[in-house]
Amino acid sequence: MNCQKARVLMSAAVDFELSLKEEQGFLLHLSECKECQDEFDEAKKTKMIIKEKIVQFKAPQSLIDSIMELTSVSVH
Repeated sequence: MNCQKARVLMSAAVDFELSLKEEQGFLLHLSECKECQDEFDEAKKTKMIIKEKIVQFKAPQSLIDSIMELTSVSVH
């Protein structure tokens, strides 16, 4: 695997979305390429920071009910 391919897979790797074969190739490349390893480490840190900063709100039950009602109407 080259750096260009590793960079394409980096986001999926951060999210644990690689196939086993992709992951093996990706990790092998990282073991041989300090630049990509450093970039991957930064991508993981960035994801952690974003995840910590996200404020999640629970939708009001009335909104959930409205959406569910619309969904069930459009399905039938």
